[in-house]
Amino acid sequence: MTAALYRTETHTATEPADRWAVLIRAAEVTLTIFCVFMFTEALWAPLFAPNQENGGETAWMRLLWLPVYGATALLCALRISSFLRVIPALFATGIFVGLAYLSSVWSIAPDVSSRRAIALAFTSLFGLYLGARYKGSDLTQIVGVTFVGLAVGSYLAAILYPKMGIAHDINAGAWRGLWHEKNQMAAMMVLGFIAACASAFQVPERRKAWIGAAVMIFVLVVLSRSKTSLLACLLSLGAMPVLVAIQRGGLISVVIVWCATTAATLGTVLFMAMPDVILKALGKDPTLTGRTQIWEALGRLSEERPWLGYGYKAFWAEGSVPALIVRRETHWPVPSAHNGWLDLLVQLGWVGVITFAVFLAICFLCALFRFSRVNDGFFSVLILCLFSFLILSESFILGQNSLIWVLFVAAAARLTANRLQES
Repeated sequence: MTAALYRTETHTATEPADRWAVLIRAAEVTLTIFCVFMFTEALWAPLFAPNQENGGETAWMRLLWLPVYGATALLCALRISSFLRVIPALFATGIFVGLAYLSSVWSIAPDVSSRRAIALAFTSLFGLYLGARYKGSDLTQIVGVTFVGLAVGSYLAAILYPKMGIAHDINAGAWRGLWHEKNQMAAMMVLGFIAACASAFQVPERRKAWIGAAVMIFVLVVLSRSKTSLLACLLSLGAMPVLVAIQRGGLISVVIVWCATTAATLGTVLFMAMPDVILKALGKDPTLTGRTQIWEALGRLSEERPWLGYGYKAFWAEGSVPALIVRRETHWPVPSAHNGWLDLLVQLGWVGVITFAVFLAICFLCALFRFSRVNDGFFSVLILCLFSFLILSESFILGQNSLIWVLFVAAAARLTANRLQES
C-alpha cells in the first residue's frame, strides 16, 4: 500500500526535471508520514517519558518536537498557495491560537500558556497543511499507511515484549501496544480504523488490502478493552452506509437517513431517561469512574473565572492551586477534566467555549450540505463526528501536539474549503 501511495503522488517521470519533481513529492509524503507518526506519540513517548509526569513534558522532551515544527514549516512553505483553499479554517484556527496565546496575560501559569500556545500553532498549521495539500483519497491513505505500520508494531510489542505492549497495572491484560496505556492506543487506532475503512470505499482497486487493515486495527481496539473506542469504531462503521446513501440520493437514502436519525434520537432519549441503567448495561460505573466528581469540582471553580478561564493549559500545570483543590476533593491525581468542553471552560472560559462551539456548528452545517462535493468526504465527516464524540470524555479541544486535533483541523479545512471544486 505504501508503494502504491507513492506512485499515486509521484506519477511517472521521463525528463530530469520531472524526476526532481517526483523526488520532491516523494520526500514530501515521507515527511508528512513522519509528522503524523510523531503526533501519534507512539513508541517514542513511552520510551522517553514512561511516567507521563506533567503530561510527559520535560525540557529536553520539548526538543524532540523541534524537527516536527521545522518539517511543518517546510511543508507549508512548499505548498503556501494551497492555503488559499482553506481560508475559513485558517481564520478560525488563527482565532483559537491567538486567544490561547493572549490568555498568558491572565493565566495562572503564563509561561505554560505562551509556550503551549506556540505548540498549538504548529499543530494546527500541520492540520491545515493536510487539509489544503492532499486531495481525494491521498489524505486517508497517508493516515491509513501510518497506522498500518503502528498496528504491526503494536502486535510485535505485545507478542515479543509484553512488558511494554501489555498493561500490568490496574488494567492488567489489556493491550497498549506502542503507547503509554490502553486508552491511548485505542483512541489512536480508531483514527486508523476510520482511515482504513474510508480508503476501502475510495480506492476500490486496493479494497481488499484496506479491509484487511481495518480488521487488523479493529482487533487491537478489542484487545485494548476500551469500550469507548470500541463503540466509536462500531458507530463509525454504522455511519458509512448512511453517508453512502446520502451521497447517492433517492428514496433509499431518505429511508436510511430517517432510520439513523430515529435510532440516534431514541438512544439519546433512553440515555437521558435512565443513564444509570444504560451505563451499567455497557459495563460502566454510573459515576463514569469518578468523572462526575471531577466535573462538579470544575464547574464550581470555573465560576470564579467564568469568561476567560485560568489560561490555556494552565489549570492542570505543575503547582496549580485549582488543580490541587480538585485532586484533594476527588482523592486521586486527576490529570485532566476528562471532558473537552469543561477543560476548555477552565482554560479559556465561556469566550473560548462559545467561539469553538460556533466553529464546530459551522463545520457540521458544511458536512451536512457539502460533504458529497469533497472527494474525501467520508473521512472528513467521520473524523468530525469522532472528534465530537471523543471530546465528551477526553480533553482533545485545542490539543497541542495531538493527532486528533490535527485531523479535526484537516477535516474542518476540507469541509469549509472555499474552492471545493478543486478539493
